[in-house]
Amino acid sequence: MTKYDQYFNRISKKIPTLQIYLESKRDQYIYQYSTHNENQSFHSASIGKVFCATVIMMAIEEEKITLDTKVVNLLEKSKLDRLFIYKTKDYQSEVTIRQLLSHTSGINDYFEGKTGKHPSFMKIVMENKSHIFTPDELLNFTREFQQAVNMPGKYFLYSDTGYVLLGLILEKLYNMSYANILKEKIYKPLGLNNTALCFYDENFDAKKLAPIIFKGVDMRLANSLSCDFAGGGLQTTAQDLALFLKGLFNGKLISKDSLRLMMEAKHSFHGIMRYGLGLIEIKFHRLVPWMRNYPSLYGGLGSLSVHAFYDPKNDDVYIMNLGDASEMRRSFMILVKMAKWLNK
Repeated sequence: MTKYDQYFNRISKKIPTLQIYLESKRDQYIYQYSTHNENQSFHSASIGKVFCATVIMMAIEEEKITLDTKVVNLLEKSKLDRLFIYKTKDYQSEVTIRQLLSHTSGINDYFEGKTGKHPSFMKIVMENKSHIFTPDELLNFTREFQQAVNMPGKYFLYSDTGYVLLGLILEKLYNMSYANILKEKIYKPLGLNNTALCFYDENFDAKKLAPIIFKGVDMRLANSLSCDFAGGGLQTTAQDLALFLKGLFNGKLISKDSLRLMMEAKHSFHGIMRYGLGLIEIKFHRLVPWMRNYPSLYGGLGSLSVHAFYDPKNDDVYIMNLGDASEMRRSFMILVKMAKWLNK
């Protein structure tokens, strides 16, 4: 038994599930750990945003759109109405692809945004487990119960609503379902054989998911888990996420210039991170001051304490799933520990 096994055996006794994938190109090794089967599938949560942003960059390279294309030129007015009204003025005609990708469009967030006296979205999800949400319903929640937070380009607010719009835009651009776009653009080229868009892909199987804990309740079989679309919601595995990150950062999907744009992290995210165009940047000294010389990581983070990060300097891969929305702090402690191992 390795020191890694000993560490994760201790951790796994405190959480509902644990999947780990750690790859070091420098030391030529791959380490994997799972409390379930070796290739256990789990819910990606917002790591799916990295997939969505990647396909948007592919569409830009195919000259279907630009980062500064106005969203109003891509979606019908009914999709955008009342989503971008700030201080009585409607800014929908000013919103760009860049702003949706970077969460600076001013749109609110159905998932965690304030709703005034109306019940929160997560309360509805927890109390209506049999309900299957559609993208239009997700947009309507923001339309009916939330207000825009600012003018476009002026303010960062992490928004699942904005990424629902990006998914619908991709469907318009490619004239196919978002689930099939992911298959054609990402899964097939990279050999992701165990990834599917939950509730939209015939390969989705909720019974195969690892536990998904919200407020002590396992939601893996709840239809209301459909409360996502292009903002997350992938059934995937640690191995598939590793293949995706390596493909993304090694030029198999988009150019170096496009990747560089995604990595330009300009906006503070939960204080300790920065956000670019669909990619999160982690600099370890923001977590632990003495880790200033550690390499930066780029990738995605999901609310279920799911991480998928890549070290472009050393080609190292960090993947984990704890399957519990209340275990985010512990997940970062694990990330720090793994960084110590790979940068000893």
